[in-house]
Amino acid sequence: MEQNNQPQPPVFNQPQPSGPQYQPRVSATPMMDPVEAVKTCLKKFFDFKGRARRSEYWWFMLFIVILSSVFNYGGLLLPFLSYVGMLCSLVLMIPQFAAMTRRLHDTGRSGWWIALLAIFYLVVLVSMVILLAPYGSQLFEMTDSLVQAEMMADAFQSNPVVATVMTGCSILGLVFMIITFIFTLLDSKWGENKYGPSPKYK
Repeated sequence: MEQNNQPQPPVFNQPQPSGPQYQPRVSATPMMDPVEAVKTCLKKFFDFKGRARRSEYWWFMLFIVILSSVFNYGGLLLPFLSYVGMLCSLVLMIPQFAAMTRRLHDTGRSGWWIALLAIFYLVVLVSMVILLAPYGSQLFEMTDSLVQAEMMADAFQSNPVVATVMTGCSILGLVFMIITFIFTLLDSKWGENKYGPSPKYK
């Protein structure tokens, strides 16, 4: 008997298998408290690997803001506190960038976003130094803000290439800063990614 080798039409509306479907059991661990978050970030001072959940990152950012505010306002009464605050801010930049990198990893994104942001602002800083170098300390010795503004405008006009580069990098830096800020607000990715297991969902 000759077999029918003609392709069969697809069958729609096939019945679904009855019974409960398998779903992974996932539970979220409790949010980190402020003390635990600060301790964790300081303990991982140079750790740019792994993942950090939102509570860990944002409690640490709040700690840095409060610490900086204390030193800044304290510097109005005791000037040496301003220098201590500047030193603390520079030192805390390392765990701050480390925590931000781990926070991006937690959302499944690379820490190179922060590296690009740092490059843009480094270019802005170098450009500013190049533009203001011919004026030396004159810019800071003058107390008249209008004269300072005119000197800045003259610096921009005398070197338009550097001024354009600085302006462009400032805009790109702002855009990247907004993007990374939004990324840090996102929830943890469920399960394990290439940066490690989820610190929130078990």
